[in-house]
Parts: sequence; structure tokens; C-alpha cells
Amino acid sequence: MASPCFTKVYRKTTYPAIEPSRPELSTKDKTVVVAGAGEESLVAAVALSFAKAGGRKIALIGTTEETLEKTKTAINQSFPDVTVLVTPANLSKANEVGLAAHTIRSDLGAWDVFVNCAGIMLTLPWRYSPTATTLAGADEDDWWQAFEINVKFSAHFAKHFLPKCRANATYIDVNAAACHLRASQSPKNSAYLASQLAAAKLDEYLAEENPKLRVYTLYPGDSSSTEGLELPAHFTVWLASPEADFLKSGRVVGANWDVEELVARKAEIEADPALFRVTIGGWPPAHSVSSGSPASQLNYGPRGGIILKVTIPKEPAGVFMSPEIKRLQVDVVLKKIEII
Repeated sequence: MASPCFTKVYRKTTYPAIEPSRPELSTKDKTVVVAGAGEESLVAAVALSFAKAGGRKIALIGTTEETLEKTKTAINQSFPDVTVLVTPANLSKANEVGLAAHTIRSDLGAWDVFVNCAGIMLTLPWRYSPTATTLAGADEDDWWQAFEINVKFSAHFAKHFLPKCRANATYIDVNAAACHLRASQSPKNSAYLASQLAAAKLDEYLAEENPKLRVYTLYPGDSSSTEGLELPAHFTVWLASPEADFLKSGRVVGANWDVEELVARKAEIEADPALFRVTIGGWPPAHSVSSGSPASQLNYGPRGGIILKVTIPKEPAGVFMSPEIKRLQVDVVLKKIEII
């Protein structure tokens, strides 16, 4: 299934602008962490792409040590000078994620790029997908595992990995455009799609709460072939470069989108903070509150929002007003809202 595409050009294979060997995309002297690095998967392709871009310290995190070791071998066969650290861990378990983060920091130093594509496999291009079933027919524990892996890891990442990154580090969360499908378009897939949608929103929170962290949610497109894996893998290298700075702050992007056209439309994208977000159109821009004067104002706008002006009485000199009284006064004033 083709994913939605913002650019006129819909890419299906890799191309020169995202080629990891481009000097502009160099990851020389950077430490890269790839979560879910299984053999013959997108995550293995991502790790190899960063090695090709110059990364010489790569950590692999995943549940099965055997597949991690095979990915390590594949990297060292092509790039023998790359230090590859294998750190087995269940990403739904806080203690295991914490231990992996400590080990990576101790052995490789602070990380620069973290690509989370845990559980994505060549034959099953998503993270954890329990047996297809209706909500009523699902085994609750099996169904909930999608959230344990896809959603809960965001909290584990923030707790254990964020304190161990370098300034202006990059976090790329590989998600799935299918999370926006209607239920009728993907029946009996509630655990996967709902958890992916939640994960995308949490990426936005990571960006909002950590302004120095470069956060991206990536829809990889079709990863059902080796050729298909190369496109999103190379796209992650491009996202980690300064060329993609204008897309950071938790925006959703697609690997099928043409990066040259994205760069050409940079001003358009930066001018719309709601673009590429997990939201519904029509909301007014975020409100702002100004205080310190006889009147405080709550403003929405200017694009289609109603501007409300609310006057809040100041405390008389020397008189302490409890929060309850202040709330009551505000409630009274709100009954006299002037729409201007």
C-alpha cells in the first residue's frame, strides 16, 4: 500500500540525495544506537547505512542476541574498523533498557543518533503485531504487548537514554503510516495501529519537552524487499544530518518523500507548526497568557481563532486571596467575555 506523500515525487528506491556516502551526511566520530537490530531487517540496513556514512561506534539493542551478533558480523565484514556493541534487552522492561543504556554509555560514550525500529522484520514490517482479532476476541495480555513495546519504550527511552546523549542528538522513531487508516481499512488490527498512533504522539511530547533533541517520526514505506529497506535506511541518515533540521521537533515524515523537494519547500513547512503532526485540522494556534498588568489576556489567533479578552481583578494591596477565591473571580469574569 502506498503511503500518503507530501511531495510530488514519490520515491520507491534510494537516490543520490540520501546516499550515506555524501560528505554532507557524514556521521564521522558519532555514536549511533539502533534498537531492534535483527538480521536481514530494516534495523540491520539502518546500522549498515550509518557505518557507510562514517559512524565508527554502533550499538545494537534487541531481544535476541543471536540476530544481533549476525548483524554485527555483517557490519564488520563491510566495515572492519567499526566498533559494534551488542546489548541484548527487552525494550518493554525498564531494568533491561536501563542496563543497556548504562553499558552503551560506559563502553562507547554518549550517543549522537538513536534509531528506534524495534521488532520491525523483513517479513513483517511493523513492531509487535499480535494475532489479528477483534477487541472482544483478543487475549488481553497478547493484545497489550503491542503497547508494552511500541508505547512504553518511549518512557524507558526518556528515563534511561536521554541523560546519556550529546548535545543536539537525534532520535528517529520508525513508525507506520497505517496508523492513520480507518478501522474498516485494517480490520482486526487495533493493537498495532492504536499503539503506533500513540507512539507518534509521544514522539511529539519528547520533542516538546526536550527542545535540544532532534526528534522525527518516520514512516518507512514498503519494507518488504532488500531494495525497499535501503530507501528508509538511507533516509534515516539524511534525517540525522543538518539538512533535515527544519523537520525536527516531532514532525512525521515519510521515507517515500523526496528530500530535495522538502528542502525547496522549507519555508512553507516552517511557517506551519501544525504540519506533519498527529492532530486534527481546525484547532486554533496555541494560546498565550500575559500577566503582570491590571488585565491579563488570553489570545487565540490569528488564523481563524476567536480572540478572547479576559480581565482578571488584581489582589488589593496587602490582601491574600486563596486560589478558591481567585478561581471564583475568574469564573465570574468569564461570564462577561467580550468577543472582539
